[in-house]
Amino acid sequence: MKKLLSILFFTYVFQSFGQADTTTVKIPTDKIDSTNSSATTIGGGMNFDYAHTEKYTLGPIRIEGADNFDPQAIKLIAGLRQGDEITIPSDRISNAIKNLWAEGLFSRISIEAEREVAGVIYLVIKLTPRPKLSRFRFTGITKREVDKIREEVDLSSGQTITENLLFITKNKIRGHFQEKGYNNITVNITQIQDTLINNSEIFFIDIDKGKKVKIKEIIFDGNTTVRPWKLRKAMKDTKKRSIMRIFKRSKFSYTAYNKDKGAVLDKFRGAGLRDVHFAVDSVYKIDSRNLGIYFKIVEGQKYYFGDITWIGNTKFSSGLLDTVLGIKYGDIYDKPLLDQRLKQSQDGRDISSLYMDRGYLFFHLDPVEVGVKDNHINYEMRMVEGKEARVKNVIIKGNYKTNEHVIRREIRTKPGDLFSRNDIIRTQRELAQLGYFNEQGFQVNPIPNPQDGTVDIEYVVEEKSADQIELSGGYGAGRIIGTLGLTFNNFSVKNIFKPNSWSPLPTGDGQRLSIRAQTNGRIYQGYNFSFTEPWLGGKKPNSFTFYVNNTSFSTSTTIKKRDPSYQGVGISGAGIGLGRRKKFPDDYFSAYYELAYQYYDVRNYSSLFPSFSNGYANDISLKYALQRNSVNSPIYPTEGSKISFTAKGTLPYSLFDKGKDYSTMSAQETFKYLEYYKLKFTFEYYMPLTPNKKLVLMPRIGFGYLGAYNKAKGLTPFERFNLGGSGLSGVNQFGGREIIALRGYDDNGLSSSAGDPIIAKYTLEMRYPISLNPQATFFVLAFAEAGNTFTSFKTFNPFNVKRSVGMGVRIFLPMFGMLGLDYGWGFDKLDPHSSGYGGSIDQSIDSKGYFPKFTFTIGMNLGEL
Repeated sequence: MKKLLSILFFTYVFQSFGQADTTTVKIPTDKIDSTNSSATTIGGGMNFDYAHTEKYTLGPIRIEGADNFDPQAIKLIAGLRQGDEITIPSDRISNAIKNLWAEGLFSRISIEAEREVAGVIYLVIKLTPRPKLSRFRFTGITKREVDKIREEVDLSSGQTITENLLFITKNKIRGHFQEKGYNNITVNITQIQDTLINNSEIFFIDIDKGKKVKIKEIIFDGNTTVRPWKLRKAMKDTKKRSIMRIFKRSKFSYTAYNKDKGAVLDKFRGAGLRDVHFAVDSVYKIDSRNLGIYFKIVEGQKYYFGDITWIGNTKFSSGLLDTVLGIKYGDIYDKPLLDQRLKQSQDGRDISSLYMDRGYLFFHLDPVEVGVKDNHINYEMRMVEGKEARVKNVIIKGNYKTNEHVIRREIRTKPGDLFSRNDIIRTQRELAQLGYFNEQGFQVNPIPNPQDGTVDIEYVVEEKSADQIELSGGYGAGRIIGTLGLTFNNFSVKNIFKPNSWSPLPTGDGQRLSIRAQTNGRIYQGYNFSFTEPWLGGKKPNSFTFYVNNTSFSTSTTIKKRDPSYQGVGISGAGIGLGRRKKFPDDYFSAYYELAYQYYDVRNYSSLFPSFSNGYANDISLKYALQRNSVNSPIYPTEGSKISFTAKGTLPYSLFDKGKDYSTMSAQETFKYLEYYKLKFTFEYYMPLTPNKKLVLMPRIGFGYLGAYNKAKGLTPFERFNLGGSGLSGVNQFGGREIIALRGYDDNGLSSSAGDPIIAKYTLEMRYPISLNPQATFFVLAFAEAGNTFTSFKTFNPFNVKRSVGMGVRIFLPMFGMLGLDYGWGFDKLDPHSSGYGGSIDQSIDSKGYFPKFTFTIGMNLGEL
């Protein structure tokens, strides 16, 4: 019998990023038995014959060096269990070491045999745990960048430190900054022993971003069909440095570069070059601050569309599908266009929308190329229409503030209805119009149920603050005016008496409550209160509005109203309105009806009302407004239009006063009950100029007319139009005037002092968003405006207008609403002696007649017709 095996020693050594390499058996030369060439002494002087294996029974297994680990778990991972039969030597021990190493928890693993007693072998597993990460620190970058990096890297206290962890951490940091244009970044991680925590290390991560690297040149070689400037335009995020790129830098990003390479190839494919490819696409370093990009393009042959055959269509005829597709035999082969017309047209003109808007959610279309003849590609459109799917459940998530019934009443996809993608898109628009949710955060998740042919639709919304507070100071009429306004756009009346609903106010039912006060002391005071219920009764979108207002203005702070020398105006009023969403011609139309009463009290104020300087007047009016609004967003619209017609008027009292001679009557008797009719028409359209719908062109036109029933009685001194400035001069609104903005000119500087009955205004704006964050939407604009007011139809000329151009910014803050600042230049010099000019020439007018002006606005459409 051979000598007993006293010690069996296996050591498994791994190198390079935690990957298993080799099994190393250490053989001390002083322990080799030279008398037996087949026996080898391993470890502590034992003899072991590799030529002959021995079977043993595993005895108790002892664990060393892993005090913080569960011994039973280590044994389980190693696959060694007391009582098992084991052959030595065999791969049983090496496999156990591999299993333990795969956990990534240890830097050194060995299994030794302590002794053997009566065929029972006692093993000990010796482990050296890897150090743990106690904490880490960044140097070389700002605190803000540190916060961003912490979100990117996967580091946490107590994490086991491996070579792989170091490698991944460095790569993530490099990738983060390279996406921002820092292509020369270096990252060094220094590991320091933490003396406070056993077997732990501290990471000191030093980051040297270097200088930003920009793209100096983009070279295309081999292209003959598509011009280089069109290819550069197709690359949306990979742009070379240019003086025209003011708001965006020409940084290099591999993610954007790979995406833009596909866009370049699509440009060629859209020209029929199906086989186009890059022979070379290279990014090279020009110097430490600049990169260059080189493309060698192989265009290949030009192809055309051949015969297109529809297979499997039963719902729609092949002729109708051909019409929707809009591609004919012989058209230049355009694969992106084909994909767009089949599945993803932005205007809804595609085969997929045709089916999905009619309930065919399970519709599937597979375009197959069946042959190429004379460079004409023939297609078979193989489709499976499937069954019509009906909506089963509508699920709403994310609304912690707005009550669910407020959301559900705007949803167009009702349980039991046929599935319609168009209804989902319309629902997104209606929810965006509420103003309670982040438009960029909407998610719609159709959940098909093929077993019963139904679909659940999940709407995920992201609440945002809808309430607004206005606390501001302004300057008008030579005085400083303070304003305090509170607007609650998601109010709930029924929860007023529920203390638990106040957080800080009762909200969630979609009602609108507004309170606003303006004053500069005794000279001017204005108060407004309004309340709107958008769904009166809760079953139909019929709105109810109630408002009251009171305004007073005087020329002196010392003279009281009871004094005969008091000069001022007071206006008090109230009104109720009903709104109704129409279904014809389509459900973008809405109508609004209003009954209002205004009481005017004028005391010795001939400077503003020459024809009515003293007395009181009653204004009982009816208003009808018809509007079609299809814009897709209330804050930053990118498509759609808004058309509005408004008619407002009083009863023709003079028809009941036949025989009266108004020329002999006093102003008090003439205007005791105001009579007039007022018509307005406005139109605005939003047209995206770029595929991403960021750059938007917005034209707007507006006309207004104030008429009289009786020429002898004449026009009412109130309700006239004043044009010019920002439309924000609140102190002038007390006169019952409609203040219309025209940037680049003085407030009210384009109308007569008494106001005018006819107005025309034209606006053209180009807008671009800097940030669409719901917490602070910010966009810039350039504008061209023209407009004028006219005293009568005899002087009316829609082309006789005052023109201006300029630029501005708009900032929407949920707490304050829309804030605007514009700088405009008026082109037309005003004649102080003409009938259309009632202001004074401002000192800012230069010798050429230009009017450089800053204007400030608060509100979405304040100052518009």
